[in-house]
Amino acid sequence: MIAAAKPPSGFEPILSNSPFGWENGPIFERIVAGNKERGLRIAERHINAGGACHGGMIMTFADILLATAVFDIVSPPFVTVRMTTDFIGPAFKGEWLVGAAQAKLAGEGMVAVRGDMRVDERVVAVASGLFKAVRNR
Repeated sequence: MIAAAKPPSGFEPILSNSPFGWENGPIFERIVAGNKERGLRIAERHINAGGACHGGMIMTFADILLATAVFDIVSPPFVTVRMTTDFIGPAFKGEWLVGAAQAKLAGEGMVAVRGDMRVDERVVAVASGLFKAVRNR
C-alpha cells in the first residue's frame, strides 16, 4: 500500500502504533522549513457514493493531523476532547491530500490545535480541536 500511494518527494510513512491508523492509511509525513506536513493519497476505499473522499475519512485524517502538532506541546498519551471539521471542497480518488497544523497550550493539560487540508492549492477542509494530556494508570 505504501508504494501504491506514490507520495511526493520527501514524504515518509508515519510509524503508528494504532491499527486504526494503518487500516485507513498509509499516512505520510515530511518536514518543510521546520514544519510538519502529513499526507494521504485518496484511494478507492476512501471514496463515498458521490465519488469524492468520504467526510469520515477526511475527519480521520484531520484527527491524525492535529495530533501531529500536539506532540510538539505535550508528551503522550493524550486524547481528542473535541474536534470540528469544516468541509470546503472535495478530494477525489488519486489526489494527494496534505495538511499542516499548529498547536498552543491552553492550560490544565489542554492543547488547542488548528489545521488545514488541501489538494494542491485547493482547500478541502479546515479543522480545530482540543486535546488533553492524560496520565497512565
